[in-house]
Amino acid sequence: MTHIVRSRRADRWLPRGRTALLFQLILVVAVSGCSGHRSPHTPPSSPSSSAPATTAPAATAAQEWLTTPDGSRKLSRVGTVPMTTAGGAAGAAITVDDSQRQQRFWGVGASITGASASLLAALPASQRDQLMQSLFGRPQGAGLAVLRQPLGANDFSIGSHTYDDTAGLGHFSLGPDATTTLPLVRRAQQLNPAATVVATPWSAPAWMKSNHALIGGTLDGAHYAAYAQYLARTVQAYQAAGIRVGGLSVQNEPSFSPPGYPGMTLTADQQAHLLQQFVRPALDAAGLRGIGLWALDDDYDRVADADRIVHDAGVRQAIAGVAFHCYRGSISAMADFHRRNPGLPLAISECTGGDWSPNFGANLRYDVQSLLIDGIRAGASWVTKWNVALDPHGGPTNGGCTDCRGVVTIDPVSHQVTYNEAYFALGHLGRFVTPGAYVLSVSGDSGSGVQAVAFGNPDGSHALLAFNAGAAGNSFTVTDSGRTFRASLPAGAVATFTW
Repeated sequence: MTHIVRSRRADRWLPRGRTALLFQLILVVAVSGCSGHRSPHTPPSSPSSSAPATTAPAATAAQEWLTTPDGSRKLSRVGTVPMTTAGGAAGAAITVDDSQRQQRFWGVGASITGASASLLAALPASQRDQLMQSLFGRPQGAGLAVLRQPLGANDFSIGSHTYDDTAGLGHFSLGPDATTTLPLVRRAQQLNPAATVVATPWSAPAWMKSNHALIGGTLDGAHYAAYAQYLARTVQAYQAAGIRVGGLSVQNEPSFSPPGYPGMTLTADQQAHLLQQFVRPALDAAGLRGIGLWALDDDYDRVADADRIVHDAGVRQAIAGVAFHCYRGSISAMADFHRRNPGLPLAISECTGGDWSPNFGANLRYDVQSLLIDGIRAGASWVTKWNVALDPHGGPTNGGCTDCRGVVTIDPVSHQVTYNEAYFALGHLGRFVTPGAYVLSVSGDSGSGVQAVAFGNPDGSHALLAFNAGAAGNSFTVTDSGRTFRASLPAGAVATFTW
């Protein structure tokens, strides 16, 4: 996680196996219009050319769930909204076009860090499992489906360790993670069989680095091959531990050198060289062709680095996509990058809220409007927040942010669990959008105050996430395949409609 720039408003912040579910087999997405790295599990390179797995009968009603900015309603079921063939009504007229399919969407999620694991483990077993079901289960929970898992030491690990702290890769071990974070990841994947892991290191082992320390430095050029083997062995060890892994990046926030917690810098050229010449070949040689490599894994303002990395056709062939963080720069930079690279999958792989923004409604607005609606419109195929859980003081930390906020807050003394705005924002998608759904074209909401993004699920059902960015209540209609329903949203409220 980057040092957070407080001037920003509100909070700123995949699988393999022959018998796995579809989502577990296709996160390595082909790059449309270029020679992207392909695996036997790669989905069609042109999503708009494929029909849904199932064609649902014509809808007669939509279901609505609502969260209001004052928190009086939180992911609450409103009821049934009739759908008719009649058109025309005051307010915005939103049209969903199932024939115009954009990127596949793989889900929303967060990270079970060491800090999160310590808090979850301290809960009574029954309460812990109930919370895990609320986070990862469907259809009653938030349906978190992408776990971006730090590999060893990070700013929210319990202590600093890597998986081989002794030179030579002769003492490889998952260490404390094997008994702290990974059992919870396994449980999450039991509760949500579509859930997958994107693994991310904060630092190479110290002996591979220029300064021989976990904090600071860069990867020593003499150890590129060893680092690639280290990452490949890590994926194999996770799989041997029963964890479904579908994605990997080579470095968290490679442009930033944390002063107080493990980290490592890599230039854009270093990243490109490492991805193409070392990590991709190491994964392929280990039989891990289905593991997608995610480049950049850094802030919006590093878009020039992303351009440099993907400029080379060989690198584009090696990667699954490009991941961004929300802390610096603007989502517009990611949107511009998407326009320049329309067939390249993108993700928002980290963002967090914190005590600098205590207002529920403002934080809900940022998560839904900026991360989910604007982010998905800018090409995001998955979106993950940072810590699944932190304590009321934003910890425990390992030298990083001291006022960050998790998806939930767990009081380690009273065991009270508080569901924060991120939980409800993510739940408005994760509960209703099945991994592998297509993002559908939405028109008519421009300038109306109501903003929306729509999805076509593999079973033929549709879901629409709507947010009222206006200053007053807003009435609108939604039309899909000639059938229309009418709805209204209070200012600052978010709703999910399914049919």
